[in-house]
Amino acid sequence: MIDFAIKLARLPLLIPAAITVLTVRMLGRFGIIIRFGNFLSNRIGHLVGNTEVYLCERDAGQHPYIDIWTHYGEIASTQIDKMLRRILRIWPSRITALIIVINKMFAGWERHDIGSKHLDRDPENLLAKYPPHLKFTPLEIARAEKTLHDCGLSAGAQWVCLMVRDAAYLPSLPYHSYRDSDIDTYSDAAMALAERGYHVFRMGKTMAKPFKVDHPRIHDFAMNGMYSDLMSVYLGAHCAFTLSTSTGWDAIPQAFRRPMCYVNFAPYEYFPTWLPGLLIWKHHWKDGKRMTPAEIAKSGAGMFMRVEQFEDAGIELRDNTSVEIKALALEMASMVDGKFHPGPQTAFWDAYPRSNAENGYPLHGEIKLKIGVDFLQEYENAEREEDIGDHSGTRRLETGSVQKHYAVQGKTSDPVGY
Repeated sequence: MIDFAIKLARLPLLIPAAITVLTVRMLGRFGIIIRFGNFLSNRIGHLVGNTEVYLCERDAGQHPYIDIWTHYGEIASTQIDKMLRRILRIWPSRITALIIVINKMFAGWERHDIGSKHLDRDPENLLAKYPPHLKFTPLEIARAEKTLHDCGLSAGAQWVCLMVRDAAYLPSLPYHSYRDSDIDTYSDAAMALAERGYHVFRMGKTMAKPFKVDHPRIHDFAMNGMYSDLMSVYLGAHCAFTLSTSTGWDAIPQAFRRPMCYVNFAPYEYFPTWLPGLLIWKHHWKDGKRMTPAEIAKSGAGMFMRVEQFEDAGIELRDNTSVEIKALALEMASMVDGKFHPGPQTAFWDAYPRSNAENGYPLHGEIKLKIGVDFLQEYENAEREEDIGDHSGTRRLETGSVQKHYAVQGKTSDPVGY
């Protein structure tokens, strides 16, 4: 009934929408190209990530057109909507959606459609070449800083955003549940970062359970009543780094060029390789044995996007241990401090698959990402022991040894690479 009412309300707009399409096509004959496109508005990752990549492409001269956008569906973040309206032409959806539909009824519609090659991925490494596009107003900054002060953060305090995907995130899409993990396994990492002087904000809008860690510098932003769209963006935009399991919200710190640190990542071939950060992946087990990176790639599991694909292949995904998560978090803190930096990891990246996305475009460009050094060393040691017949398939990292795997560097103003 609601859908019918919406369609009925749009009927008076059909004529002006059709006239707009006709005008746009006539202008196109004179070299004036006007294009229309819609945001994937209800998913924060695509709303921010896709758009920031598009804006970088525009800076690179790839979109020399008059582009007009509209929202499609519920808007995931009112704050992001405000920021996008400052830099893009955004028309009401009730007429723009009709323009897009009518345009697609005629041959050559692609010329007036804002197409997306890479969605939220950056295989052209444009994020490193152009500055962030989203901006806060002075009033928004003042409001956010007051909230931080009310939370006990002094001027100059640094914080880490902790984003852990769980069952409460997109429950209507259970086929993505292989990406979930338990917030409790992040307690040791959060405590270690807090003891190091960072504030830690557990991010999210709707989460399955609270983050029960008793420390004055650890804040359950997702569940303590502090949440707002403004603070969700502001925290991500100014964090020292983000420790995440790969969710849509990550597009916010990425858009502001903040360092990223990933744990429990899957699928294996979709690493965000353009980001100058750290990553460890979920352990893949099959036939009672942990799979090597080469075995994951060979099995095809590196491209699996649904939980049933792993089940059908007889592959079990096991979460990173709290010890592994803590070790990576401290490695990242050392990187951000400019004290250490991983070596080249040439052998791993030479063997890493370079598959294309379903649309045929590449998933990867220049590799800037690093694998956690302790994590990668443990995998390499396990493979060597298996080669000589001593590996039982159950060995796990139990202690951190960051310094011996790092090349000492002098502190820089931008040690992570942006």
